[in-house]
Amino acid sequence: MGGIEDFMKTFGFSQNDALTIIIICVLVMMANFAGGLFTSIIRAFGGPIKPSKLTGRTSFRLALVSELFLIIYVVYYHTVLFPGIETAQIIYWAFVILATPLLAAIGSQLIHVAMGAKIEELEKEGRRLAELERKGASSDKAEKDGGEK
Repeated sequence: MGGIEDFMKTFGFSQNDALTIIIICVLVMMANFAGGLFTSIIRAFGGPIKPSKLTGRTSFRLALVSELFLIIYVVYYHTVLFPGIETAQIIYWAFVILATPLLAAIGSQLIHVAMGAKIEELEKEGRRLAELERKGASSDKAEKDGGEK
């Protein structure tokens, strides 16, 4: 494991904590990658996919929670365990914090490419159902307005 300790020393981390930091970062990164994969797989094998905002998607929420976890760990590490932070450590943590949601997006896009036709078909079905719901709601409102006169 000499390579990991040497790598982390270049960022100013102590040799004793190098393995712990690497394990935590790799765990969070792989969880984001797997989360992106699995949410897209679930979407591909689910029912019609209705249009939704980015903030309403499970993969976005997973990435947000992992970012929060990482930020809390960084603050804990640099305030309680080893007070102070060096420029190289800021660069390391910035890379890790920026890479985690990127890995979730990459995982999601891999499945989207692999199952693109199926996902597109489900999205079309979802748009069709949303359109029917809108038309049904507008006709119900028109009937209600017409019945009250």
